[in-house]
Amino acid sequence: GITFRDNSVFSAGPNSQLAVEEFQFDSRKFKGSFLSRLKRGTLSVTSGDIARGSPEAMKIRTPHTVLGVRGTRFAIRVEGN
Repeated sequence: GITFRDNSVFSAGPNSQLAVEEFQFDSRKFKGSFLSRLKRGTLSVTSGDIARGSPEAMKIRTPHTVLGVRGTRFAIRVEGN
């Protein structure tokens, strides 16, 4: 798993392919942006201060969709390659 500076937590399953494409966080203003891409596998997410401070600022892309994170916990699975 990975814990980011905004306290977001990612836990990827075996054989998962995950890329963090953008991560910016200003801890004084609790603002930032977060974009990651899950190509395959599983990912459990607990969002942190970025999603709480700016709900539109955290996104996770998969081959078929873009998830906008609004301050929550969830898991996703991408099957295939």
